[in-house]
Amino acid sequence: MRLLRRALDALYLLGGIGGAVTLAAIAAIIATQVIGRQFGVAVLGADDLTGFAVAGSATLPLAYAFRHGAHIRVDLIIGHLRGAPRFVLETIALLASFGLCAFFAYSMLDLASDSFEFDDVAQGSIAWKLWMPQLMVGTGVALFALCLLDDLIVHLTGGTPSYRKAAEASALERAGEEL
Repeated sequence: MRLLRRALDALYLLGGIGGAVTLAAIAAIIATQVIGRQFGVAVLGADDLTGFAVAGSATLPLAYAFRHGAHIRVDLIIGHLRGAPRFVLETIALLASFGLCAFFAYSMLDLASDSFEFDDVAQGSIAWKLWMPQLMVGTGVALFALCLLDDLIVHLTGGTPSYRKAAEASALERAGEEL
């Protein structure tokens, strides 16, 4: 079981690293554009590449951020419940979130497959292959769906899901800072 946990955490970390790399790519593309303007050089296709990197930076680190409590959770209802009602509502929330993410991941990966098969390209100044950013988005959302399924299984087997562990840890940190 520990091997599986380490493998899943490594996958989530890879998604986080992928998100960081895409953020660095955005900075590099923008810096190249700024420097290019100073010398009168236009960087063709930079807008498309930046858009693709933004899509990757928004989706690739979703699972990693979720595991570490970086997502905003609204506990207006669940936060006031205890026992069986809380358990049931958390199960429903995790199931619904997993279902939506799995559907989105399937749709994006199917779109990437179609784009690869039909050699679909962007409409910008450079004909970038569209399957690459679509694959990034699909992979990021698939990792997030896997992460949600992971927490659902932990929750159903009586364990503490990662989002609750992270919330408890951050509450302890806040309490320590206040003292």
